Amino acid sequence: MKRLTLLWLVLVMVSCHKTDYDLEQINGYWEIVEAQTPYGTKQYKMSKSVDYFYLESDSTGLRKKVQPSLLGKHKITESNENFTFITKNDSLKIKFSSPYDAWTEHVLELTENKLVLKNNQSIIYTYKRFNPIEVEQQ
Repeated sequence: MKRLTLLWLVLVMVSCHKTDYDLEQINGYWEIVEAQTPYGTKQYKMSKSVDYFYLESDSTGLRKKVQPSLLGKHKITESNENFTFITKNDSLKIKFSSPYDAWTEHVLELTENKLVLKNNQSIIYTYKRFNPIEVEQQ
């Protein structure tokens, strides 16, 4: 009886795993907070560039690297990374492609203010919504 109860509990926990994300929440600017590798964690207090995600359709979009400035403008890189959301084996993945490479990352969390991605090398990247510093111009 204990085994049956334990099995039932495990099944309930697994079935409650959230894979239904609001994909629109990826739109906007994201700043890296930390990277967890098998060898340790690197914290980022400040980054020169942020990632800009733009969802073009229900499941496809693009990501660009941008460098914000104190004057509120952004220096945008020339390169684009196209992406497609894929639901596979009850999990959400993002397939990225550029003219130079293609790769897939697993979405561990996507909320209004937090994005967590895991790549094929088991590196977990945690992002927070980027809020630019506003400086008054006189």
